[in-house]
Amino acid sequence: MNFNDDNIEEIFDFQSVYNDAYVDLDVEMPRPEPLISIGTNSKGYDINVLTAGEMSAIVAPSKSMKSFFKSALISRYIGGSSDNLFPNIKTHRTDDFGIIDIDTEQGKFYTQKTFRRVHKMNNFVYQNYKGFAMRKYNADERVNFTDELLKRQIEIFGKPIKLVCIDGIADYVDDTNDIVMSKRISDKLMRWTDEYNLHICVVIHKLGGSNKPVGHLGSFITKKAETVFLLERDEDRKVINVQTPFSRGEQFEPFDFAINNDGLPYEVTNLIIGQDKIITPNKEQDIPF
Repeated sequence: MNFNDDNIEEIFDFQSVYNDAYVDLDVEMPRPEPLISIGTNSKGYDINVLTAGEMSAIVAPSKSMKSFFKSALISRYIGGSSDNLFPNIKTHRTDDFGIIDIDTEQGKFYTQKTFRRVHKMNNFVYQNYKGFAMRKYNADERVNFTDELLKRQIEIFGKPIKLVCIDGIADYVDDTNDIVMSKRISDKLMRWTDEYNLHICVVIHKLGGSNKPVGHLGSFITKKAETVFLLERDEDRKVINVQTPFSRGEQFEPFDFAINNDGLPYEVTNLIIGQDKIITPNKEQDIPF
């Protein structure tokens, strides 16, 4: 749709934007609300990686356990026995906030298995965690559905939503190399995080031979993200390595995870090189790679 100058002047409320965007240097801004931290710094403070009002990205090549790591972040935000699997990831959840998990790549059967993994990691069902399989819908329908879901969050959850995961953000545009489409969805993500004071974690594929996610969309997401989680598969050591090449705050220490015999991801704390076993504080498991 094309707008002439008169229309732009009519729909743009300068005073409203001025009041909302103005930063008063005499007023101390509150620190962002932490959702998840990974490890601590040299002074013993938590290293916050997911905070309300921000966005993060899980970047990895195909078959690098992206959905498993996403499940780890969600399960740790919920809290519970998943701290035995990822003791380095700490939840800062203070209420029964809503959590949305959207999958655009799998059918309902495999999506359900992925969503059930979160409850399995914690050994209980968190009622305000809701998942949606969106593979059969087009990009506009996915965007519109997410927008409406956030508008109706209190009606649906009874509590505000604090964490949204979108596994397959590339499917929210028709072409990740279209700069206009990519900028538009990037702006949409920023508006959602700010307007609803929640965190959105997106999953996106990595370019071969590079640490960059795909297309113009990947570039916009990297620039806007609070934390970028880079996952790399280590075939020799039989683990997935997690590090953060881009972060607005402090960077956590890289760590590894694998998948145990129960099909659950867990942090690797002591790897025996050259063997097919990984030892954790509570178990010894074969690596199902």
